[in-house]
Amino acid sequence: MKRKITKNFMINLLLILLLCLVLLMPKSSMKAAEEGLLLWFNVMIPTLFPFILLSNLIINSNIIYYINIFLTPIMRRIFGLPGVAGYAFVTGLLSGFPVGAKITADLLKKGAVTLPQAQYMLTFCNNASPMFIIGFIATGLFGRAAIGILMLMVIYTANIITACIYRIVYAKALSHNHHEGSAKHTSRKITFSIFDESIMNAITLIVKIGGYIIFFSIIMNCLKLIPIQGHILKDFTFGLMELANGTKLLVSASATLPVRFVLLSTLVAFGTFSVHAQTASVIHDTDLHIKPYIMAKLINAVITFITAFLFIPLL
Repeated sequence: MKRKITKNFMINLLLILLLCLVLLMPKSSMKAAEEGLLLWFNVMIPTLFPFILLSNLIINSNIIYYINIFLTPIMRRIFGLPGVAGYAFVTGLLSGFPVGAKITADLLKKGAVTLPQAQYMLTFCNNASPMFIIGFIATGLFGRAAIGILMLMVIYTANIITACIYRIVYAKALSHNHHEGSAKHTSRKITFSIFDESIMNAITLIVKIGGYIIFFSIIMNCLKLIPIQGHILKDFTFGLMELANGTKLLVSASATLPVRFVLLSTLVAFGTFSVHAQTASVIHDTDLHIKPYIMAKLINAVITFITAFLFIPLL
């Protein structure tokens, strides 16, 4: 109880401090909020909204039944999961944070997967998208698409390794649920009410993501005021707050390309605290836990760091 009170006191103190900094530096804070808003409007909405809307419609229809039949042999053999997990895995890779977690939570609510299966899925189904890595980081910031392709190989290789490790961790729980949680065939039709519900669900999630991006962009702006001499480790630490701004810091850091490549890959694999907050928001109404997810992302980041280091000769 005492620990909880101390924790709440520290959070309240940090919020008051953040408010004071915003009031003392309104122009700088407004610029940070503006950058976060533009990132959300120009990048997140057009890339995430279609995936979220279509995923809502697919999960609410009988299409998910046929996906389960098609992918079950592959997912059972590699991950020990039902075929619907493959849908969350592939969509999570293509669409980016936090869609993989959102689909995993939706599949759990629909009874298509069990709780242990869903908790295991979170360890590898929620990732940065190829569009973000190749388009935003490599082409937009570096001006070299080839770097993005190599970074994609590093991050996704490390992600598969993490999934294999966690299959061993969750082996006992998964074995007890081997025949549970498979998608059932339904004749449910896509009606306008389901379509409206899917649209509102997608809009709500997109607005939440925008709020988190803006909030953590302001925090990063305040952290930059800390009088520390320019160093890439400082940029990496500050970058842990928000993904897009963190990648910008590391790309422009005064370090060699191999060092920036390794740290960028590690940062993207970890996902930053802004992404973790977004993930927590999409699983909060389920029995899924955020702490095991963050621990898995930390392990994934370490594996990514090692993998990126081994890939340096290909730069």
